Amino acid sequence: MAEGEYRIQSLARGLSVLSEVANSDGELTAAELSRRVGVSTQTAYHLLHTLRQTGYVEQNSSQRYRLGRAIPALIDGYKRQFSPPDAVLRRLRRLKDATGETCSLSAWSGDDVELVAQEAGDHTIRVADIQVGQRGALHARAAGKILLARADEDKRKRVLQDILLKKFTEHTITRRAKLEEALQRARDTGWAMDDEEFSSGLTCVAACLDHDGTDFALAILAPTERLKANFDHYLATLLDVTSNRGARRNG
Repeated sequence: MAEGEYRIQSLARGLSVLSEVANSDGELTAAELSRRVGVSTQTAYHLLHTLRQTGYVEQNSSQRYRLGRAIPALIDGYKRQFSPPDAVLRRLRRLKDATGETCSLSAWSGDDVELVAQEAGDHTIRVADIQVGQRGALHARAAGKILLARADEDKRKRVLQDILLKKFTEHTITRRAKLEEALQRARDTGWAMDDEEFSSGLTCVAACLDHDGTDFALAILAPTERLKANFDHYLATLLDVTSNRGARRNG
């Protein structure tokens, strides 16, 4: 059996059905799910029956499928297992208190980067609330760049091989060579920047901290004009908070 080949096909199909239900608005019928997953309608009914019996899906009054009552336990377990350590969250709060800006914390989730926590800024004019759970756009986000720069060579090559250099603004990096240059600068300096590359009018700067062998990216996000006016102070604060000195103060 080739590596990566599913050992239990029915389990793989059931998980695919569950994923489709999760990605929908709870309005898919068995026939629609069968087409999306690529199985017969009869097979889809069998899979859905099992998922219903175990509480992972349920039907609404229109006989369409939505997530079931067993799902919250999975969500709680995920949060418990992947919630950032308190010591790291303390550094996030210290960064926000020192700058008054919205600050975020991101980490690897498989081969993607996920925003796992945030602290809203104090300014009347601040960046829009950032959604915890935001993923993707590693080439356009400061946190994605610094984590890519810090990743081991095999992981970095694997992620870059599959990354889609989507253009979000006129400043987004869309050429592989230019992205490689940005990652090399991040490795050399210890920080990375998103200069209106993900969202117009928003600039971010990020640096990594190592907590027990796990890399986390701390980022400061602010309207471009304010971040650049305070750039030296913000960068110095960021590098201090993510340094070993910052760890001792937050221990």
